[in-house]
Amino acid sequence: MKTTKSVKKWMAIVPLALMSITMAGTPALITPVHASSAAQAFSDVPAKHWAYDAVGKLAKAGIVSGYNDNTFKGDKTLTRYEFAFIVSKAMDKFDAADDANKQLIDKLSAEFASELNRLGTRVAKVEAKTNTWIAGETRFRAFGNDPKAAGTSKLKGSNNFDFRQRIKFQGTINEDISWMARIQASSNFGNYNNNEGSNAAFDMLAVTAKNVMGIDKVRIGRFPYDNLTHGLFGKAVGVDGIRIDENIGKVTFTGSVNNIKGNGPTTSVVNSNGASTGDANTLTTAQLTGKVNNNLGWKAGYYWSEVPGSSNPQGKGSMNTNIGSFDKSAGWAVGFDAKLGKVMLIGDYVSTDLKGASNLPTSPKGWAVELSSGVDKIPAFYSVKNLVDYKKKGDFGWSVAYRSIDAGAIPSGAGGFDSQAMAYPSDSFSTFTKGTDNLKGVWVALQSTVSKNVIWTIEAQDLKFKNRNLTGQASDDLNKTYMTKLEFFY
Repeated sequence: MKTTKSVKKWMAIVPLALMSITMAGTPALITPVHASSAAQAFSDVPAKHWAYDAVGKLAKAGIVSGYNDNTFKGDKTLTRYEFAFIVSKAMDKFDAADDANKQLIDKLSAEFASELNRLGTRVAKVEAKTNTWIAGETRFRAFGNDPKAAGTSKLKGSNNFDFRQRIKFQGTINEDISWMARIQASSNFGNYNNNEGSNAAFDMLAVTAKNVMGIDKVRIGRFPYDNLTHGLFGKAVGVDGIRIDENIGKVTFTGSVNNIKGNGPTTSVVNSNGASTGDANTLTTAQLTGKVNNNLGWKAGYYWSEVPGSSNPQGKGSMNTNIGSFDKSAGWAVGFDAKLGKVMLIGDYVSTDLKGASNLPTSPKGWAVELSSGVDKIPAFYSVKNLVDYKKKGDFGWSVAYRSIDAGAIPSGAGGFDSQAMAYPSDSFSTFTKGTDNLKGVWVALQSTVSKNVIWTIEAQDLKFKNRNLTGQASDDLNKTYMTKLEFFY
């Protein structure tokens, strides 16, 4: 117990020091302004400001019901905070106002937009009016590695630090159809002149519909790959395709067809006009999910993959080897999730057949298992999910995982652990791009909600080659990686 309390204490202290160093003295956490003192933080609005007359007109029309004691005191100088409060009440009655008063409300909301946003009012009103919700996420990371294999490099300079900004939009079209989209930009620190982090792109863009042609749920567009297993198969962003979910009694069927990995413009099929047709490597899956009881769940599925596997003598192919190749693959996967008191145990297993294999075992296998805190979280591997609730200050979580995966067992681009171990993508045997192929190793993670909407995380991985004979290396050792990050949610 004392050890746990000590860990939680350091999980609260260290991120403050990290942010102080990273942000050159900028405070990591800001004390919130409470309502009782908020008015003092806003300047007074001059007595002759047009807003007084505008609010007076709204009061006469019954749009503004009053101020404090239900009478608008036009002879009293108000702060911008107090005006924002009045405008927010007027926005509640926007639909009931005539055109002239709607224009006044719009003009006032524009004038006091900053104050309304700080109060959280204007955003809420806009969301309610347009059926659209906006959320954001800011992340800062620091990491290092200890490479062992030939051709792998130690991270240096600004490559040890990066940031990521995400803005997420979601909303409802009607009672059966919803949509979501997310814009993301990221970069290593110090690369502004190279425009890194300045170019944003949609990494998610999808529409989900319920009760379509007798199907319970259909999702189409660009979304994370979460169609098969608890996360042994997976990809965080940029997967285009379609997914269907159908409840069959107490079992859920999930089917999907996704372009998991584009083959690039130089090899894409070109039509008669010389334009790319968007041909890509397709991954198709079918899975059943169910529960034995409230504490034990299961998954079982099959997949077909058009993604080929390749290698080269330097270990820079799509597989984590320096020999061998295959044309396509197919296989089956099973998994379980069990609640054991206050902890959760999750496991996945995959068995694959390689088509057109050369210099490779033709029936590779792979498995992963994780023990973690938080039985109230979704049954999926970290980092498919967080280990804590970012809205609950003081929440603490942990995870210990192990994976052992043969070469070619999981299609390139669909590895759930890819991009989790920090390394240069151009390295031989890069664990950043091939973190779910021909390797085995342990992964440990700790998380704490150090302040409301702020998560601090520590991760460490120790990875080795599963089959060193396919790599030409003298040792099983591959790479050790370490990472800490701060994430802000809003």
